[in-house]
Amino acid sequence: MEGFAHRTQGSIAIRALGPTVLLSAFLVAGGCATLPGGGSPVLQEQLDAIISVPPLNQVHWGIRIVDPERGQVLYSHNGHRKFVPASNMKVLSTATALALLGPEYRYQTELWGVGPLQETGSVLQGDLVLRATGDPTLSERFYPSAQAPLDSLAEAVWTSGIRAVTGALIVDASGWDSVTVPGNWVVSDLPARYAATGGAFSIADGELTLEVTAGAVAGAPPSVRWWPETGEGFFSAAFVTTQPDSIARAWRADYLPESRRLRVEGRIPAGAVDTIRVSQRDPAGVASAALLRALERKGIEVRGGVRVTWDAGAPMGPGGCVTGYGRSDPPAQGRSLPECPGSFRLANLRSPPMAEIVKAILEPSQNWMTEQLVRTLGAERGRKGSWSEGFRVQRDFLVHEVGVDSLDIAFEDGSGLSAYNLVTPRALVQILDHMRDSPNAGIYRNAMASPGETESTLSTRLAGLEDRVFAKTGTITHVNSLSGYVFTDSGRELIFSILTNGAGLPSQMMRHAIDRILLVVARH
Repeated sequence: MEGFAHRTQGSIAIRALGPTVLLSAFLVAGGCATLPGGGSPVLQEQLDAIISVPPLNQVHWGIRIVDPERGQVLYSHNGHRKFVPASNMKVLSTATALALLGPEYRYQTELWGVGPLQETGSVLQGDLVLRATGDPTLSERFYPSAQAPLDSLAEAVWTSGIRAVTGALIVDASGWDSVTVPGNWVVSDLPARYAATGGAFSIADGELTLEVTAGAVAGAPPSVRWWPETGEGFFSAAFVTTQPDSIARAWRADYLPESRRLRVEGRIPAGAVDTIRVSQRDPAGVASAALLRALERKGIEVRGGVRVTWDAGAPMGPGGCVTGYGRSDPPAQGRSLPECPGSFRLANLRSPPMAEIVKAILEPSQNWMTEQLVRTLGAERGRKGSWSEGFRVQRDFLVHEVGVDSLDIAFEDGSGLSAYNLVTPRALVQILDHMRDSPNAGIYRNAMASPGETESTLSTRLAGLEDRVFAKTGTITHVNSLSGYVFTDSGRELIFSILTNGAGLPSQMMRHAIDRILLVVARH
């Protein structure tokens, strides 16, 4: 049933029996019991026993466990009801991206010269233009540092012989909208690194890292350095050195929209060194300024400074060229932009393949990269790099290609940080089953967290099930979830989704209960 019965001869028999049997099967599939011929009474009793013991009996549980090879639903408890999924929402985003864009898809960030070169070739009489595509890999996850890819772009300009640019560094972001966070995220979350902001051109996972070194004595001014290098126009810090025996470590970050400046202030004990990470809040501005500084450090003068262009049709270079030249496959090295005769490509950063990007999202549960992925889907398969277009692309794929009931999903973000997302356990299982049957099955399974895996969200959970569980965790306030694949003692691969809402209990207690369920299933 619901994505599984179609594989078995039994599904044909059920359809032939008529509406009474169909209605009965539907009620069983949607309620708290197993399907006929599915899970054993022992399994049902064991799982019911876990979720019915106080205080777990006050939790809203949604559980669905299936055997995809046999077309059986082994256990379902509220499998048809909608839950806030937390980071299980990343299953929807990554599955869609891997399926539609393909495991070998790579972002391309191109830097172009638009205008003629002086006779000596050392002066570009026009603009440098960066074609921004939302690459989420411009960080130390994939490079030695977040600055490294920008230094590579600057090196390419230097190698070309250019030493001065009479115009500006223009970042063409017209393929994306300028919104930096989903509209329903909690305001108090916005300074935090897990709510990092993104956009068409963004580096360092959308984070700003501060190293605060306290003064020698209380009252002495601390020193603060930060990266990416933004310059004073984007960021300011104000810290106070307290007594060395003080435990009063505190900081807060405020974004000042009237000046587009991020201000961080706080206290630090004398002699201490703290590292603080905050959301950039103006990611395109930060990345563009950092690229300009990389060019300047290399000895390349950009006389017109830097500007970010969000609207297609903005002029660039001296020949009437405009921004917004599309997202078509990049032309061969040395050829001009379609609308800009005489322009020439100086550099092209190609990201790691989508397979590696999905793994970098799912294993550690990386929010920022997921939101970049959603907007990439909008840019590549929709009309613009926006959340609304990304959600439309996802919904179309999941409903029309995977077969998910449209009422089983509601999108508000891609990462699951929003408490307004909704999804049913049966939808998650159906998506996971679709990926299991796809050419990307091994890539997707291995991209998920696994017990004992260093730096994954399951690194300290489910001991004894190493190399047998591949799953996506999820945690926000009053929400804990786990969905994925588990191999039983007998070698059967099962697909499961366990969602909990409204617990009002410590997350550690809920994770322990979820793990107990999965351990029982693995022994089945």
